[in-house]
Amino acid sequence: MNTFLAVFNAFPAILGAVQAVETAVPLPQAGQSKLNLILGAAAAAWEISQVQQQLSKNSTLNAISAIASLTVSGLNAAGVFQHAAPVPTAAQAAPVSSN
Repeated sequence: MNTFLAVFNAFPAILGAVQAVETAVPLPQAGQSKLNLILGAAAAAWEISQVQQQLSKNSTLNAISAIASLTVSGLNAAGVFQHAAPVPTAAQAAPVSSN
């Protein structure tokens, strides 16, 4: 019963996470990527909670780093970030014609 109550009481946080991801990733075909993002963040939070009851600065920063990395890879997989072509350097640029 305690597990049921813990999960049920987490519903508002889960709902908020889903709404935040839906807002951040407005792509209809990215459902699995969005779910993976939420599940990965929940897994990272759970793992940190198992390490110690009292969060230290180090474990907090490790959790934030893990969730941020997961977020970036999830958003990349969903196609949110469009990577621009690299800008050529002066040495790579074609010479300018004097015509």
